[in-house]
Amino acid sequence: MINLKLLFLKYRIKIASSITAIILAILFICLYRVIEVNVTSNDECLWIPKKTESKEIVIEFQSVKLDGVAYNAGIRNGDQLLEISGVKIVDVLKAQEILNRVAEGSYADYKVRKSDGEILSTKVYIKKLIQFGQLAQVLSSIILLLIGLVVYSAKPEGAAQRLFFTFTLLSALPNINLLFPTGGSLFKFIQTNPLTSLLIWEIIVFSFISFSIVLLYFVWTFPNTFKISKLKWLKIIFTSIVFLVMAAGLILVQNFEVAEKFNLNSINAFLTFIRIFAIAANITAFISLIIQYRKESKKENKKPIMIFILAFLFGFLVQFYVSTIAPAISDTVFNSPEYYTPILLLILVPLMFAYAIFKYHFLDVSVVIKNTITYGIATASVAGIYFLVVYLMGQGISRAIGSENQGIIAGVFFLIFAFVFQSTKDKFQDFLTRRFYPEQFAYQKVLIKFSNDISVVAGLDRILDLTKDTFVDALQIKKFGILLRDFDSAELKLVREIGFRNSECVIKKYFISSFIGEKSLIINNPVIMQQDFEKVFPENFSALIEEEIFTVVPMIVKSKVIGCLMFGLKYSGSQFGGKDIELLYAAANQIAISVENARLYESENEKLKLDKELDLARKIQQGLLPKCVPNLRGLDLCGEMIPAMQVGGDYYDLIQISDTKLFVAVGDVSGKGFSAALYMTKLQTMMQLACAKSLSPREILIEINKQLYESMERNWFVTITLALFDVEKQTVKFCRAGHMPLLVAFNDKVESIKTQGLGLGLERGDIFSRTLVEVEKEYKPGQIFAFFSDGITEAMNDKNELFGEDRLTELLKSKTQSHSAEIMNLVWSEIKKFKVSALPNDDLTMVIVKVN
Repeated sequence: MINLKLLFLKYRIKIASSITAIILAILFICLYRVIEVNVTSNDECLWIPKKTESKEIVIEFQSVKLDGVAYNAGIRNGDQLLEISGVKIVDVLKAQEILNRVAEGSYADYKVRKSDGEILSTKVYIKKLIQFGQLAQVLSSIILLLIGLVVYSAKPEGAAQRLFFTFTLLSALPNINLLFPTGGSLFKFIQTNPLTSLLIWEIIVFSFISFSIVLLYFVWTFPNTFKISKLKWLKIIFTSIVFLVMAAGLILVQNFEVAEKFNLNSINAFLTFIRIFAIAANITAFISLIIQYRKESKKENKKPIMIFILAFLFGFLVQFYVSTIAPAISDTVFNSPEYYTPILLLILVPLMFAYAIFKYHFLDVSVVIKNTITYGIATASVAGIYFLVVYLMGQGISRAIGSENQGIIAGVFFLIFAFVFQSTKDKFQDFLTRRFYPEQFAYQKVLIKFSNDISVVAGLDRILDLTKDTFVDALQIKKFGILLRDFDSAELKLVREIGFRNSECVIKKYFISSFIGEKSLIINNPVIMQQDFEKVFPENFSALIEEEIFTVVPMIVKSKVIGCLMFGLKYSGSQFGGKDIELLYAAANQIAISVENARLYESENEKLKLDKELDLARKIQQGLLPKCVPNLRGLDLCGEMIPAMQVGGDYYDLIQISDTKLFVAVGDVSGKGFSAALYMTKLQTMMQLACAKSLSPREILIEINKQLYESMERNWFVTITLALFDVEKQTVKFCRAGHMPLLVAFNDKVESIKTQGLGLGLERGDIFSRTLVEVEKEYKPGQIFAFFSDGITEAMNDKNELFGEDRLTELLKSKTQSHSAEIMNLVWSEIKKFKVSALPNDDLTMVIVKVN
């Protein structure tokens, strides 16, 4: 189904042209039948079926025209028709069928019973009467269908254009009925060809009921979209009406076998309903057009809408005259056909539509058609004059020199003349383009100028300024904007504009890539037209429509949307289409490449600057960490922090406050990167100041928590383990504020000590101090104290497996004889082997305290 849809969209112009050609062929056949075949024989009177007292059906003459052909043949009102051309008459349709066989200007043999009972045999001169209503209907359909094809071909993707073309197709289909002559032949066809007749009947019924609905949706869509056209329940109602009417029509056709048994009352009621529905829909469309006129703010659009309104009104007046006034001032159409000929004025209705469409740029086709015709005629004329001048001058010179070399001289002169005047010809063609396609000529100049200028322009702002100035100045449009994608938020932001009410336009949700991907399968230059806004910009389409944006051209580089060019109407007042789109699309591609190159250049520069700054920050951070390990009797210490990025949020410090006391701190700021590193620096300063006061680890952490809570953002916190080693007492006193456990290894055993405590900065102080537990232990020679951050145990390999606390525990066993630096190097080595090629996912920090 998808492939069929794409195939249809790709060849829709050819398909529409083929369908139009088929229907036009049928219409011309209908036209021939109306003029030559379906003409009605006219004896200038009426035949009225009546029942006698014996319930016998007789055909009575009424409205016999004074001095008419029937009157001159001796027939009067009240006489009864018995036979025509020897055939007994019992049915009006049968009688008309027989009479229609008589050629115009010939005489038909009538047998008539006079009102006094006398039988009269007479000859009646036969006239022929063309059905003017049918003639007007066929001619109007032909004109309207041609207009519809032109409108659709100019802009097949336009919703209004599609609706208008569909309306013209549906309004032409009921003419198929004219392929059958009057007088009951249609019934005979239905009897002998049930399947074919069923199809034709359903086509006629469908077109009758549908074209009014499509007309309604057209006037509800263009030039302004009414909310009523978006109501799903209304579409369901209209669809249901169509299916119900078609079903009713199918039942009517299947319920008769011969014409005599056909329920004429039922079919008349059925057709009456369709006519009433069509009249109601047309009146609604007329009122909607008036509303469109009142709502339209642009003067250039008011004129064509007014012509549409006048066309509708004119059509209503003609129909009203023919259906009410003409019958009132004439006997019948047979006696006074001249009173009914104004029905032919209905042909002016589609002509008025054509005038509004082509004269006032309505539906975006008039400029295309006018310029194409004018340009074609001008180009052909110039080509003819050009070759004529070349030929005559060549012939003249050859004759002057000698006739024996006339052909050679003429040929040489032709080549020289063509070469010399080639530039003149090109200039003249430029003049034609500028004269007959001024906007297209301007677009070409835009591209040429932009191509020359953009290559030497550096910097994104200068590119955007040049783009805006060039487009606005060259195209002279009042509404133009450039949207660029913010790659951090993926939003499209208006960076340059002219004529916008909201200069802060931001588009957060859009589906440009998928839309362009679908369109690219159908057309070479996919752009986003106003009818596509709701699909592509679901949250902002109303704002774009209010801003009077009609065309959005995406800027795409390597299937990535980097921005859009937004256009209002052209200087001429029409929308962009056809050749304009090709030029705008080419320009957008060139702009996209320039913008992307500028962005990449700026990004690379920023990256280089940032790398330098981060490298400097890394050096500063590493410089803040302990530069040398304190020399404390009986303790072998080693510490290191390896950031996941250039800088990290892990922290360790070795703070010696006396010859016998040393604080060991290992912390982890939530998050990574530069922000975490700043908090780490702040924490280090607080820690060094607090430790200098000779407080206990618990007191220090309580004090620091108060300070951090007041100054730290609520979504940040710090976990930390703080220990105080006293070599004189050979004790260690420590607190754990939400941090990793302290591992103590001794004699092939590793103890994991987890004390209570919240992270710093999470709570003001009451709960923090109440839950914080301080532990004091004596240490022994050979013991290993391992302080570490979660980056070690949560180090991940390419299989998403964690290094884990168990592996770290195994490494610390049986290391009584090893130095602290050796133990730490072993840990780093094992982590590296474990991770293989996996990238670091967190900072790695460890402090090893070995008791000698």
